[in-house]
Amino acid sequence: MDARTIRQAIVDGLEAGGVGRINEKRIRDAFLAGDVDLTLAELDMDSLARMELCIAIELSTGISLVPEELGRYRTLGELAREIEGRCR
Repeated sequence: MDARTIRQAIVDGLEAGGVGRINEKRIRDAFLAGDVDLTLAELDMDSLARMELCIAIELSTGISLVPEELGRYRTLGELAREIEGRCR
């Protein structure tokens, strides 16, 4: 599974969770291209958004995460790299 597919799964989960910052086209496109990273703190996700993110990741990649695990990652890029490593 390639990095863009994983990043798209993350975007899909954030959109499903109503995380508004990812809906800014410039930010979304730059994140998908790997040109910008976002910290989980700046996204200010509630528990529903965290759950939606975990669900989207599992549906797209088969990697199962629980919302509490997201605290291990400072940025979405770190999360994407972890998922990519697990997919190998």
